[in-house]
Parts: sequence; structure tokens; C-alpha cells
Amino acid sequence: MAAWIKSKKTGVRYREHTSRKHGIMPDRYYTIFFKVDRRLVEEAVGWASEGMTETKAADIRADLVKAQRTGTGPRTLRETRAANDLKQTRQKSDNLTLADFWQQDYIHQLKARLAKKSSWEKEVAHFEKRIMPVMGHKLLRELNTEDVDRMLDRMRAEGMAPRTQQYAVGTLFRIWKLAAKRKVVKAGDNPAVGVEIGKVNNTRLRVLSPQELKDVLDTLMVIDPASHDITMFCAFTGCRFSEAAKLTWEHVDMIRGTALFPETKNRDSREVYLVPELLSMMERRGIGNAGDHVFRRQSGEPYREAPRSFKSAVDHLGLNVNRGLRDQATFHSLRHTAATIAARRGVPVKDMQILFGWKTPSMVFRYAKGDEDTQRRAMQGLAQSLTAEPAKILPLVKTG
Repeated sequence: MAAWIKSKKTGVRYREHTSRKHGIMPDRYYTIFFKVDRRLVEEAVGWASEGMTETKAADIRADLVKAQRTGTGPRTLRETRAANDLKQTRQKSDNLTLADFWQQDYIHQLKARLAKKSSWEKEVAHFEKRIMPVMGHKLLRELNTEDVDRMLDRMRAEGMAPRTQQYAVGTLFRIWKLAAKRKVVKAGDNPAVGVEIGKVNNTRLRVLSPQELKDVLDTLMVIDPASHDITMFCAFTGCRFSEAAKLTWEHVDMIRGTALFPETKNRDSREVYLVPELLSMMERRGIGNAGDHVFRRQSGEPYREAPRSFKSAVDHLGLNVNRGLRDQATFHSLRHTAATIAARRGVPVKDMQILFGWKTPSMVFRYAKGDEDTQRRAMQGLAQSLTAEPAKILPLVKTG
């Protein structure tokens, strides 16, 4: 490598390329050096073949030294580049619409963050159907809470549930958060913060009767035996569908009669006990190797979502006819039913938490309802206590 050569200009030096020419002379690579905060800084300013000269390099250095002395402007070329980048970013953000940012940046980050297609497709739908028509054309930096209110007013007029409204606002919140990370907007100006939405109540009310569950299982055994088995497992353990779908054979102990879910929704591991009916069903399926999923579709693929044949069985049996939305029988009704039956049989709250994997006692009361007969007897007793007994009439004694 060629040695550095000090130029005639203060704070400028260069070295000559060993083979590359600029005209008839070797090409020169110029740098400038000076002190910033008592620290020596050296920065490259370019090649002679790109138009750099000793005089230009000295002028650049003089401007930086002057800025440092007067306290105005960037003090180094690095600070100059950063200032230019920030200026370009601001100029770009000034003309960036919400739709532009979604297409150019957010949607790519979304797909990378949510590998499961069905997950990011939902957020895309919220944006395209709810957010885009109302504010997609607006400049991103000009969005405000009034835009969010207009979106919600439109959703309410269309009869959208509070939960759907909440999803749309959450999508907008995450878009703004990424834009703030990119320094396109300010994080503190997020228009989705503090928006009031009606209370969301998505508590499922439906509890399957023993006969209804038997009918569903009998139907599934005919139309989809694989779905019958995972449905039976969830019904008899009260586990979440995701826990059953991810269960592998190394976490099943057929001797002790247990199944371990190493990572659940609340991040904790949980063990459930397998009744003889489940052990027989699993033996019939055949014990697999470590790492193999216990439950697979008829195609042999692991379950990614609740079996559609469950809904087919429910529809075939007419279990949802004339039922409200929250009273529909869904796959999650299996867990709700198991919790309700356990509560009615007097299982203590703490044991309920452990069995079903809930963090707080409040979740026990959300999923498990009391016994109807017990409640009726209690109300009858209350009515009897409040019913006044016939008044006792005392004879009047005439005096005087």
C-alpha cells in the first residue's frame, strides 16, 4: 500500500494508487484531518479521478473547522451525512401517505413478523376493509384521533362488533409504531392511543350436554376419525386446541397416564391427567416416536387450526340452530364445557387454575358457571325468607 503524502494545504494528505492513473499521473485519494473535542479526526473526501483536489479538500476542512468554532452546522463529514439523511427522511415523510407506508414498508415487516399466513392475512383485511377507505389517502404525519373516530363511526354503522373495532385500532397503532421507529413520525403522536371503544365481551356461554358431546363424537367417528380423536382429547382434558395440536409423543407418559404441555398460552408448562378412555384411544392410534405429533389430520399433516369437520358435525346435528353468536357451539366450547363441569363438581378454584392453566382466579369465573339447580334452590330460599307470614290479629279489649 502506498505511503501517505502530506500536501501543501494544512490538514490535507493523500496517497497515490499503485496502478490506477488519472491522466498521466497516478490517481490520488485525499483525506482531511483536524481536531474535534480535542480528539484527532480524519475523514476521506474522495479521489482525484472523481474531481477532488488539494484546494477542494482544504475548503471542505475550512468549512468544518469554522462550523466547530462558531457552533453552527455539522462539525464533521459524518455529521454532515447524517444531517443530509435526516433532511431527506423528513422530506420523504412530508409526502408519505398512510397507504404508501403500508405498501412500501409495513406489510413487508408484518409478513416477516407473522410467519403464519392466516395471522397476517387478518391484519391485511383490517387495513384494506376498515382503515384504507377512511384514511389511506391522508399524509401519515397528519393522521389524528378524528380520523380514528370516523373509522369507528363507520364500523358501528355497519354493525361491527367492539372486538372488530378493537382489531382495526390495534392495526393502526402498530403501523404508527413502526413509522415512529423509522423516524417518519413521532411516537407520542400516535392517533390510536386513548381511543375509547365499547366494552368487549366475548365470553362463550355454550356448555355442551353429555348427549350433545356424544352425538358430536359419534358423527366425527364416521366422517373424520382423526378429528374425533383430537376432539375427544380436548373434551376430556379441557386443554386448548393449540396445546393438543402441538403435543408430541415424548411428552406423553402412558404408564403414569399424563400428558405434558411444555409451553402453553401463558408461557408456563402444564400437565394433564389422562382418563382410561383417552389412554385406550391413544393406544389405538399407535405410540409414535419422540418428536412425532400425537394428533394428525387424515392426510398425515399436523393440525394448524381446529378441524373443520367439527363444525360440519355441529351443523349436521343442528346444535347451533336459533342460537345467538355467543351461544354457538365451537371447538372452544369443549374447554368451556370441561371447566363448567369441573366447577359444578366442586373442584377448588386453585385446582381449577392448575388444571386449565389460568394465571388468575378471575379466569376461573369467566369460563366456569355455577350449577343451575343450586342457584334455583338458593333463589327459592331467598324468596321464602322475604315472604311475610300472615299477621296475627289480636282481639281488642273494650275498657271504661
